[in-house]
Amino acid sequence: MNITRATVCLITTLIFCVSAIAHAGPENKVGRLSEDQFAALMKDKSCRCLIVAMAAWCKPCRKELPVLDRLYKKYRDRGLRVVGISLDDSGPKAMQPIVDRLKVTFPVYWVSEDAIEDYDIYAVPMLFFIRDGEKIEKVVGQRSEKFLKEKIETLLQD
Repeated sequence: MNITRATVCLITTLIFCVSAIAHAGPENKVGRLSEDQFAALMKDKSCRCLIVAMAAWCKPCRKELPVLDRLYKKYRDRGLRVVGISLDDSGPKAMQPIVDRLKVTFPVYWVSEDAIEDYDIYAVPMLFFIRDGEKIEKVVGQRSEKFLKEKIETLLQD
């Protein structure tokens, strides 16, 4: 049996997300991500991942979300995993209306202040490109769809 990188990534994503989405029903519920889960996500060697640090109050974050969702839908079959992390002080409830309104399909979680400090998240939006469990690039600020597409294509190259 030949298992592709995309299949392994999909299985890992399903296992990782099952606790947060079990209660979600048809919509995408913003769950809570523990420090250990966040660390595991940053070191996941099974797939290529784009982690998006954002906040509900951040206008550039809200403008970039539809672009990221389009790119996620375009590249997920090639093994791209996109995970949003909300940094809002008020917890998961702050980002939920935005996720609902924009119909974001990739998982979005809320992380604690400790995770923010541990991974030197000092601005939003901030993107982490993860390949084989290693952070290969960190991009700060809203970027064009063309820029993001090029970065994702580079991330997905073997």
